[in-house]
Amino acid sequence: MQLEAVLMFALPDEIEDILQAIRRLGDRESVPIALAGLAVIISAWAALISRRSMKASERGAIAAEIQARHATVQADAAERQAVAASEQAYLASSEVHTAIQSSQISALEGAKARIDASLPRVSVIIFKKNDHAGLSENSYALAAPLHVMADTVPVQLDHWSTEGSESSTPHWAWDAFFVSHGLLLNFGNEPARVIPNGVQFYAATHPFTGEKLEEPPTTIHGERILYPGQSALFQVIARKQVDDWVRIIRKNETGKEYCEAYISFFPADFDEPECAVRIRTTGNPLRRPIPKNTYAIFVPNSYFDVRLEFLRNYPDSPEEIAARLKGDKEELLALQLQKDRTRMLHEELAARKSDAKGKNTNAGNTSAD
Repeated sequence: MQLEAVLMFALPDEIEDILQAIRRLGDRESVPIALAGLAVIISAWAALISRRSMKASERGAIAAEIQARHATVQADAAERQAVAASEQAYLASSEVHTAIQSSQISALEGAKARIDASLPRVSVIIFKKNDHAGLSENSYALAAPLHVMADTVPVQLDHWSTEGSESSTPHWAWDAFFVSHGLLLNFGNEPARVIPNGVQFYAATHPFTGEKLEEPPTTIHGERILYPGQSALFQVIARKQVDDWVRIIRKNETGKEYCEAYISFFPADFDEPECAVRIRTTGNPLRRPIPKNTYAIFVPNSYFDVRLEFLRNYPDSPEEIAARLKGDKEELLALQLQKDRTRMLHEELAARKSDAKGKNTNAGNTSAD
């Protein structure tokens, strides 16, 4: 009965064959021994199956590890592809940016070349500086040219004194100035319109050829006309009121001791293109430092320097080129306002840096003391 009970379980075919052989050969008394042997066989079989299962698990783990490595390699390859794609995109963007910059530079260079080809051909030189500075109650009333100054020795000035004045003007309101003389020459083939600002034209002898030069003719708008091959003489009076010179000295604003005059040039029949020359005179006709209990001392033999800076009104962006070609004055005004704001911002930042540097220097000196 026990053997039949065992056979009720679903066993592998090999085990069932062994049980059937035991049942045919054995008797009832040997069945327990047979069952014990069968248990041993089943245990061995189970151990074999378990070992196979473990080996299968190990192989599965190895396969999973290999798959994980493959996945890691694929992820690394994908990452490298992504980096390569990003680098290619950056290179493409850089090439586009370079192409845009090149096109903008080409456009600006083309505009500059067109402007240069249309500019009036006028040369400007300074050929003489007066040896002495000038002092006048009203320098605007002085006739041109001024070659000799009345005062050649130092003059002590009093703030409210009117000594030497013809119209009771106190010394603080007098003009102290430097005088220099220049020459214009139109070496182009077209007439040029000349607009002076702080410059006086006069008739005299050419300083190099001895030719008699007349003042250039004046239009009803105050413009001068300089014909091809024509020369013109001018003088620059770099003036400030005595009170302004004194203020500069007392504030020690050495970098601002200059006066500027301008001469602008246009084609005779167009308002564009415009070019100009800035005439900057640097110096101070008053004694530095000012003695105590003294308002100011005028020094006629004070040194001064005169420099020319030639100005060209070139566009600095494709938008400005387009606005000029279209004659869009509103767009040009907006662009100019934007440039002015940018310039003012840069000047403000530079002033802040200068102030911070000065404070740090003062703090260092204080610490050292």
